[in-house]
Amino acid sequence: MDRKSIEELVEEKNSNYKPLANIKLEDEKTILINGHKYEIISNRNNCFNIDDFTASYNPIFSRYSFIVGDYGYGVLRLKGFSDDGSNTPLQNQFMAIQDYLYEYANMGADYFVLHNLEVKTKPNGSFNKRRGRRSSNKNNGHAFIKEKVTNEKPRVDKREHVTVTQSKGHGKRHFTIKQRTD
Repeated sequence: MDRKSIEELVEEKNSNYKPLANIKLEDEKTILINGHKYEIISNRNNCFNIDDFTASYNPIFSRYSFIVGDYGYGVLRLKGFSDDGSNTPLQNQFMAIQDYLYEYANMGADYFVLHNLEVKTKPNGSFNKRRGRRSSNKNNGHAFIKEKVTNEKPRVDKREHVTVTQSKGHGKRHFTIKQRTD
């Protein structure tokens, strides 16, 4: 396959592309994605392009409070971030956006940050696939029972059904032979 045929395949794929979301530019600072409002809070070098964003957007980003888009080699890359203090790792929270841009975006690359004004958060309980219902980590009302577990075995001479004999060898080595009697 030569370069020309690869470019033709890419063009064919791009012409048949159907967006995964309904995205409209309401005004220069507000975007509607599937009827939810997003606000552009940062737009370095006025780089936000609705066509590139529509091609790269996936509905999974609707659960994030912030979406960062950065351009590297002419390709838009999107990453979602949550509000500070949420139950997400620190590298995925709002305060880590600047670190993300320093570490993962190209030096001097254009980027934009969108704020989701209507975040779809996932429910508190986890979904149990096997049973098909939500459960929580509260032991379902059962009281906690503390049990002491030890891995210690009783001493050899205290064990039942074991006969202990020691060799009376002439050397420095002494060993013990244990025979189990049932």
